Amino acid sequence: MHEFCENYDPEKDRVWVCEHRKKIIGFILLMHRENNSSQLRYFYIDAEYRGVGLGKKLMHLYMDFFKEKNYQSSYLWTFQGLDAAISLYTRYGFKLTEEKLSEAFGKLVNEQRYDLWIGDEG
Repeated sequence: MHEFCENYDPEKDRVWVCEHRKKIIGFILLMHRENNSSQLRYFYIDAEYRGVGLGKKLMHLYMDFFKEKNYQSSYLWTFQGLDAAISLYTRYGFKLTEEKLSEAFGKLVNEQRYDLWIGDEG
């Protein structure tokens, strides 16, 4: 988050926050990157609110802004086992491009990178 705040550009970056009863229940962030690219970061839906379409709505907002700002590509990092999120990413055209073992989250996980290029999104 520090990197996002430090490099925030209101013309290129966006954060969407979902609240219910004064509690943050969902979150997604689009961060600009070099070469007219963006990164999807911090996609989160509270467990109580999963399965009601909130993730799909956040992805739709992300993709609308991505297209509005004429980004040519986008990418995200996740890890194997987040099947519902991965299904959503692939539905919007993201494709698995890289995998690596990592202990970045305090345990061994298979990190995965998904990329989207203009013209590929669903």
